[in-house]
Amino acid sequence: MIINLKKYLFIGAKDDLATFFIRAQEEGFIEFITDRKKGKELPESIRKLIDAIKVLRKQPVKEPDKGGGDLAFADEIAAQVLDLTHEIEKLSEEKRFLEAEIARVRPFGQFSFDDIAFIEEKAKKKIQFYCVKTTKTHEIEDAASLIYIGTDYDLDYFIGIHDVPKTFHGMIEMHFDRTAAELRNHLAFVDETLHQVEAELKGFAGHIDFLRDSLLGKLDIHTLEKTQNEVAFPIEGSLFSIEGWVPENKIEKLPALIGKQAIAFEPIAVEKDDKIPTYMENKNVNQIGEDLVHIYDIPASTDKDPSGWVFWAFIVFFAMIIADAGYGLLYLGLAFFIKYKFPKIKAKGKRLLKLLFAIATSCIIWGILTTAFFGIELAPQNPISRFSVLNIIIEKKAEYHQRKNDEVHKEWLKKFPQIAGAKNGKEMLSKAYVVKDDVKTYKMQNEFTNNVLLEFALLVGVIHISLSLLRYLKRKWANIGWVFFCIGGYLFFPVTLKATSLVEFLGWMPKDVAATIGIQLLYGGIGVAVILAFIQRKLKGITEIAEIVQVFADILSYLRLYALALASTIIARTTNDMGVKIGLVVGTLVILMGHSINLLLGAMSGVIHGLRLNFIEWYHYSFDGEGKLFNPLRKLRIKQE
Repeated sequence: MIINLKKYLFIGAKDDLATFFIRAQEEGFIEFITDRKKGKELPESIRKLIDAIKVLRKQPVKEPDKGGGDLAFADEIAAQVLDLTHEIEKLSEEKRFLEAEIARVRPFGQFSFDDIAFIEEKAKKKIQFYCVKTTKTHEIEDAASLIYIGTDYDLDYFIGIHDVPKTFHGMIEMHFDRTAAELRNHLAFVDETLHQVEAELKGFAGHIDFLRDSLLGKLDIHTLEKTQNEVAFPIEGSLFSIEGWVPENKIEKLPALIGKQAIAFEPIAVEKDDKIPTYMENKNVNQIGEDLVHIYDIPASTDKDPSGWVFWAFIVFFAMIIADAGYGLLYLGLAFFIKYKFPKIKAKGKRLLKLLFAIATSCIIWGILTTAFFGIELAPQNPISRFSVLNIIIEKKAEYHQRKNDEVHKEWLKKFPQIAGAKNGKEMLSKAYVVKDDVKTYKMQNEFTNNVLLEFALLVGVIHISLSLLRYLKRKWANIGWVFFCIGGYLFFPVTLKATSLVEFLGWMPKDVAATIGIQLLYGGIGVAVILAFIQRKLKGITEIAEIVQVFADILSYLRLYALALASTIIARTTNDMGVKIGLVVGTLVILMGHSINLLLGAMSGVIHGLRLNFIEWYHYSFDGEGKLFNPLRKLRIKQE
């Protein structure tokens, strides 16, 4: 839930300033109002600690060092780590240079600069080294005076012996001060030194937890000092004053925090320019929902907390998109593996694991309700189908069409005359099949299933959007009209589309009654929305009529739940069919690979679209956002007992 914040003014004796802020930091429920733009840059020692931690995070995991130490010792370790890092960078750069230089000198083979100097001195000649692109060699004038050494990649190498230094157009004269052998010797030395320095750096990996703890300690000191520097001194040398935000449910703690200090606190009015922080306090699944909410935006302080709504809607949408109990079992196995592998996981990691368990459970439940297991198509008469709510619904749909003998039933009779003598819906579904490659495909079952799931996705959209509209009904009266519009559209549009809806074949409401009530709610809802908008917002209410398109489009957006589930099912079934046709060994690999890809794509779709329907469509009617999270002065470093 979102807790209201009260603005307080704290005035006290300057002598109690340090004690007051230390105790406030320990309690951690006051956000002091400071100039956020000032002093954003962190001290050098903190930046070094952060850089050192980043370096050590890339090193192999090592048993944590039990030695401990103070903040000064942490600074020494950080400095040593950074020095070693700079040394590694320097040696790595030198290694790259030496390797490039060896590649450049290697074509000239083994020689000695002393021998070259001796020849030049005695023969009164000048020895020079050249290279040229192989394709350009024939263009060189007086190339006969050069000695060809060899070709490496697309370059030809030559040596020239002349009375005076000579240049050739199109050729590059090469200069170097060490031979390939000398360079290799130095490279071996650099390589050995680099390994030693890297090994020394890896030795510090066990200090990473100590450095993290020290970083939090330094940040605590920094934020404390920074906040203290923001106080005003109305009476120089005597009194200090500062303003702060306090949650309503923490106000009772203020007297205990102040104690016997010469400090007074009083609530003050919130100014128009004040941006009130948002303080969210949740437990259990609502706290997981809060983590999801923070992915997109921070609620405004005037918002109602959407955490619980987002959590439950997300796991339902995720399950509808995955649409497979088998995949749900795999997610559940992954969750148990993570729990076993990381038994001491804490905070957000623990909540993320709980979310994975919730997602896995919802996928299994939805998969059982729809009889979906790794894309395996079950016959209507299969005993497992008895546990499927979806199968029960489509059986009722088949029986309804048979009883009415409507156009739908007549169309199926043309395709499958054998269903004429069916006694119930299950028998109809089991007889309406085709055989291809010795595989039965139950056409009526598949089509009715798709029809029901498509309508259910729209029904979920109507319910979800309506709940969003009702949440902020007190703030926007017109919302009740749009709720009527949503319900009316759901009841009326099947009639215009000549479709048979759940409301009709499940016996909730006859088609003509649904059409009559639906059209009244549809147009009446628009009228109610516009009238209430005029009453509440005067002339500005004229823009309310434009919401028709927005509401209609938002509900249609929920069709993605059906479309993504259908795509996942098609991929799973296609993978199974391919695997069976190919053979046991290769087919098994194809099935495993296909389901792995489908599982990955499904997870991506579930996260992206499951959250999107909350953050875009649902938030549109019950979320202001652009809030600033409540950030009290508190200790980041937790003392280990």
